[in-house]
Amino acid sequence: MATYQVDGTTHSHPGPGDWQPILTTEDPVEATRVAHETEGTFWRRLSEDGQVVLPRV
Repeated sequence: MATYQVDGTTHSHPGPGDWQPILTTEDPVEATRVAHETEGTFWRRLSEDGQVVLPRV
């Protein structure tokens, strides 16, 4: 089963070290929902098994 991670940043032009983990889950629906929220972050990204699938949401 795949593992999904949502990271967020408050930087408008983030560097590699500017991303903070928000959620790690095996539920793709929950991960997608959280990735599309905007509260508290400027950008969010979604990874599946370590590969970024949505780089900036």
